Amino acid sequence: MRKRGKRIYWIHPYVAKRKELGDFYKLFMNLRNHEDKFFIYFRMSIKSFDELHEKLKPVLQKKNTPMRECIEPIQMLCVALRYLGSGCTFTDLHLQYRLGISTISKIVKCVCSSIWYVMLRECIPPPTKEKWESIAMEYEIRANFPHCLGAVDGKHIRITNPSGSMYYNYKGYSS
Repeated sequence: MRKRGKRIYWIHPYVAKRKELGDFYKLFMNLRNHEDKFFIYFRMSIKSFDELHEKLKPVLQKKNTPMRECIEPIQMLCVALRYLGSGCTFTDLHLQYRLGISTISKIVKCVCSSIWYVMLRECIPPPTKEKWESIAMEYEIRANFPHCLGAVDGKHIRITNPSGSMYYNYKGYSS
């Protein structure tokens, strides 16, 4: 394992110019004026972004210290959505947003776990006995398979056709 070298900077000069040159401060407010461009960049509407931000803000909010200012929840959300929506590497985001790579890693992890924590019950309500029974009844009617809540999926693998058509699938080949 490689030894970590001695830290040269408390804050790297490239990162120190985040507020003047970083994408969040240069681009975000401009994108908000153009709904279509905002959607392309963040993969969600401004309305959805604002709703998500309001729900996550109390969880993501940190306090400034005498040593440095904290990263705002809205900027954290922007970084995480850009990562999730574009497939950028942490290095790409480091260069765009002028945040440290390890900081970006922590932001993405924190925002994703916050989304899970805050949105879980709203997006995935806890199942009830009545709901499970209803699903099982619908699946039995549809698939003629009793006492089952559904099927995940199947993988069809092409095989040499044995005698008879017992192995012929709906995709038009033997599996």
